[in-house]
Amino acid sequence: MTGNIVDTVDPLVRRLRALAGDAPELKDATEVYEAILPLLRDADLRVGPVALTRDEVRAKMESGVPILHGLALEIDIEAVHELMFRLAAAVEAVAREGRPGEPPLPGAAASQEPLTAAGRIRLALEQDRLDMGELLPLVIDGRMDAVLSFARGLRLDPDLVWTLAQNALKPALRACCRQLAPLAAGTAWNRGACFVCGSVAVLAELQDNDQVKHLRCGSCGADWRFRRLQCMHCGNEDHRTQQFLFTGDRRDSVRLETCDQCGGYLKVISSFAPTPPELLPVEDLATLRLDYIAQERGYARTVNP
Repeated sequence: MTGNIVDTVDPLVRRLRALAGDAPELKDATEVYEAILPLLRDADLRVGPVALTRDEVRAKMESGVPILHGLALEIDIEAVHELMFRLAAAVEAVAREGRPGEPPLPGAAASQEPLTAAGRIRLALEQDRLDMGELLPLVIDGRMDAVLSFARGLRLDPDLVWTLAQNALKPALRACCRQLAPLAAGTAWNRGACFVCGSVAVLAELQDNDQVKHLRCGSCGADWRFRRLQCMHCGNEDHRTQQFLFTGDRRDSVRLETCDQCGGYLKVISSFAPTPPELLPVEDLATLRLDYIAQERGYARTVNP
């Protein structure tokens, strides 16, 4: 008698490997995601309670202010430091398997193994030269230019420091979202930036049997209803200046919404249940072709209407 075969592959890893099989050009990206996304999902990065009442949350949202803006969050800096170290080490390991390392740091011993860009960041964290206590407030405030300048001062890859730091913060933001989403229930939020953390929505989902449009935040995982025919960037609802683009026929589960008034676009997928926060980056990657189509036509993912 043959026993049942138990599938022990992590569902997140399984989804990434299926994506790489369907789109071989995404293989390198899926390998990086496979290394870092389970770390983010499993990180126990707790935050202190956000001391807001339901009425205070409603007041902020009704005035158009994301809930976390202006609040001092109680975040375990050491835990974020450790997570960013692990993320850098994971990216470094993937890079070493795929290509030779970069030249060693100036003044390093000749026998020292060459370091990748991620390896330099890992070493800076290990040696406490990259101070998360100084870096994290800049990331929370979205001060990308300040973070890039900070990284250049340490002779580290600026874009990679920004990306790793943003990701290291995500588990804390997701914990905040879990606290705050129940308090925000029932309060309308008709903006393209997240009602919790203020990040621009990464994509939209058509949820449930009625295909109700929801925007999703890639940083904290928040989910909020949005008007079906409204541009999330500028609020335009004039159908004459909007387009809906499909990669195949109209039965496809993904599409592109573009706005000629502001030049922005939004990717839309069908998902009867909300996509778990840890899988949002995967769905964003899976629809990368839509980004290419939009950008080839002159549309931008983020705009300043």
